Amino acid sequence: MLRHFIAKSKPRIFLGELSVAKRTGPKTIDEWGVVECEGLSISLKQRLIALIPLPSVSTLVEPKQDDLVLDVIIPKYQSGDYWGFELGDVGFPIFWRPKVQIRSRLFSPVTGETKVEFSTIEKMNWREFIPRLFTWRALSRLRPVFDAADLDGLLDGACQKMLKEMNVVL
Repeated sequence: MLRHFIAKSKPRIFLGELSVAKRTGPKTIDEWGVVECEGLSISLKQRLIALIPLPSVSTLVEPKQDDLVLDVIIPKYQSGDYWGFELGDVGFPIFWRPKVQIRSRLFSPVTGETKVEFSTIEKMNWREFIPRLFTWRALSRLRPVFDAADLDGLLDGACQKMLKEMNVVL
């Protein structure tokens, strides 16, 4: 009951670094079509900036002890695709769904100490993924089957999960 009278003030949160890790490996082929290549990392970074409307840490003149800085990185993402693998007369399908992973941390600008870290993964569900494999776009391969707009939706969901976790902790 006493907690209702003693209100704990929430810390001010500032935006630190936003980054998207460079992709490597065979799954990077999912960004390419016959006609064009999707610039997924650029699109994801622009969407991330739009989704997190916090003041920049560079605007922080006199940091308070309870101020926090949020750094966000997208260490892994994939746009999704399928391949067929054959051994003689037997064929095996290989699928990977669109996925976005976000990692973030809240730290004190005064001490540099990390207070909390978050990690969230958002994947396209199978009910949406499978029908998209049988569209004209997927069969013609002129453009990638899944594009930046698909990953933007997943990024939205991942950011919402991260912000919910932050509200619980703070």
